[in-house]
Amino acid sequence: MLKALGALLLGALISFVGVVLHNSIHPFGILLALLTTAVGICFVGQLFGARKFKIIAATAWLLVALRAGSYGLSQELLIISNVYGNAFLLGGFLIAIFTALKKA
Repeated sequence: MLKALGALLLGALISFVGVVLHNSIHPFGILLALLTTAVGICFVGQLFGARKFKIIAATAWLLVALRAGSYGLSQELLIISNVYGNAFLLGGFLIAIFTALKKA
């Protein structure tokens, strides 16, 4: 139970770091955000030792990224609809799913 909670929190943290990085240093921010996603979810699998925890982390990543891409209370967006935002959502989702479903 505590491992699942740890995987959930680490997945949310990985997504938060990606949200902050993706639109920062323009050619390199998106690459760092996607690399952080891949390495972070692999790290969750190594840390907790099972694929189900990588899937939990990828689900938490998706929930945080989707919340950051939708309007907040004062109509702000953290992931805007530009090339970098779309690449982060689509690329990050694909990387998170493929990394979570990878065997080792």
